[in-house]
Amino acid sequence: MNYFTIKAIEKEKLFVRKAKHGLRFSTGKGKINFIESITNKYVYFRTEKSKEAIRVPREKIRQAIEYLLYRRMVTREKLGEIYKYNSFLMGLLRHLFVQMSELAWIKRSLGKSKILRLVLKGTRFIFAGMERSIADLTMVKAHGGRFVLFSYWNLRSDKHETWKYHIKRLGLKVLLDSGEYSRYRLYKRIEAVRTKMLEHKEGTNTRLKQADDLIKMEMKMQNPVRIEDYSKFILKHKSVLYDAFNLDRTGDYEESMFNLNYLYRRGIKAIPIWHPQSPIEALEALIKDDRSFDVIAIGGLLSLSHEDRYTVVNSIMKNYGEHQCFHLLGCSSPLIFKGDTFQCDSTGPLMGRRYKTIITENGHIKMDKHMDQNWTEEKCFAYNIKRLSSLEDFHSSEQLEFLIPPSFSAETLTLF
Repeated sequence: MNYFTIKAIEKEKLFVRKAKHGLRFSTGKGKINFIESITNKYVYFRTEKSKEAIRVPREKIRQAIEYLLYRRMVTREKLGEIYKYNSFLMGLLRHLFVQMSELAWIKRSLGKSKILRLVLKGTRFIFAGMERSIADLTMVKAHGGRFVLFSYWNLRSDKHETWKYHIKRLGLKVLLDSGEYSRYRLYKRIEAVRTKMLEHKEGTNTRLKQADDLIKMEMKMQNPVRIEDYSKFILKHKSVLYDAFNLDRTGDYEESMFNLNYLYRRGIKAIPIWHPQSPIEALEALIKDDRSFDVIAIGGLLSLSHEDRYTVVNSIMKNYGEHQCFHLLGCSSPLIFKGDTFQCDSTGPLMGRRYKTIITENGHIKMDKHMDQNWTEEKCFAYNIKRLSSLEDFHSSEQLEFLIPPSFSAETLTLF
């Protein structure tokens, strides 16, 4: 039984305790439903117009709760796939997560259909950069992490699919990235090596090594990610995938949209990516798209200054946050501790193991500068996993049972 199944059972039991003596709540369209009775298998309810009680299997209610907890959002249309009385399910979820606990809010899309989404508060943090480290994946699982970001750019060379074996073994889910950013970084590295070689400042041995590295990098660049291969990979491994990003081409909006449409035609509703370097009209077009994307990713933030990143993200949240959920690519800054960032990913937690850096709402703190704290690399890494995983369980003020961050004033790093 997985984590979300257990949580759904707990939530459903809470509802039963509250509703066993009767309950009324409104649907998304403002209609009133009345809970009449509850048995071991069914919930019986009436609408304002129904003459007889309508029964809904409690199993379907648990499925609806589990879906919301797993995806962190749900629409009435999606609930219709779970059970035919989707208005009842939507109203019940609103009552459980909004009226009773204030753990969610309603977002109305800007598309033509004005779809209503019930969205959980808090931030889902997805741990990146661990495709080749079983030890890191094991640490993520041990300290409360459930989602990791893997790059197709790296996975496609794993002919034996060992990555999939370990994901299944650990019970994790993968958010798949196309690897376009990796390709772009490789392109920049090739440019840098070529520039150095043209300067003729290095010795013969160094230049030979640079030439060898250049050949290897250029060979890798000759095998770019192709949309046909990417779509086949997604469909083949969808049982372990939480979601997938579009194959985004840096600086090429038309090809990016072609790839997004290509995936959609094959039944893959990939997460589109918008960059601040693109016009804001392109973002608005994605938000208003008739396909009503659940999440839109904001990329290209790492190329901005610290101040510009905050300006861009805060502006997007202010103008569109009430209507759209966003994923911040490569973000582990204090921005994600506010509770209004839907989702993000970063390799930042790994800095705990490498540099004794912990991630807090006040920034990244270097623990090796405070010897009296006696924090090891493993302890810092574990703290990062535990702290960032806890952002998903939104509370106005959080307390952790695990590691308490230092109460001293420390120099913070403005890493994103």
